[in-house]
Amino acid sequence: MELNALTSAQQATTQIRNMILNGEFLPGDPVRQDILAARLGISRTPLRQALQSLHDDGLVVHSANKGARVALITPDLVRDLFDMRLALEPMAFRAALPILSKLDFARAEMALDSQTPESTPAELSDLNWAFHYALYAPCQRELLLQTLQRLNRTAALASTIGMSITTQPGTSHEEHCAILAACKNGDDEGALALMVAHLTGAKAALLRALESQ
Repeated sequence: MELNALTSAQQATTQIRNMILNGEFLPGDPVRQDILAARLGISRTPLRQALQSLHDDGLVVHSANKGARVALITPDLVRDLFDMRLALEPMAFRAALPILSKLDFARAEMALDSQTPESTPAELSDLNWAFHYALYAPCQRELLLQTLQRLNRTAALASTIGMSITTQPGTSHEEHCAILAACKNGDDEGALALMVAHLTGAKAALLRALESQ
């Protein structure tokens, strides 16, 4: 693959992901390749690569008869998604906790401090993952971290639709601050318990939001 094509595909992936998370495309909406290619100023090849990346992240689904569409988020999917996160994220966090450094704390704090009332849903999603990644990355388990990133990308769409993050950023921010404080104080078990409670609460909030629609 040529470098220019790769760069175009990566840029298109980010742009389309932001469109989806910011509500320009709604769940179930068709993603018209001809219109999108013209809007982004790219050819069909990098666009198809971008849509495949978004499919891998659970944001887009492909149908032989209907083409690409924004994924639908159902309560069953949310349960599966968060059950996987609750199984895997504590594993990464527990392995990272004993070796977290001041630099890791600074990266987590930067993610928290970058959140503003003007942040878009896509920006909040990126900052949410940046916070979690800062606390998990020291575990140095690349396959686990890659899996968690994909789960978080799918969770971002669910959270945007369910509005648990975008309409309650204060709650998420406060919970993140409490987790980080426990890490800094050397309270590994407390930090782990807070992280599990944070994920469990997000799951419950999303299910309530989806089931009330």
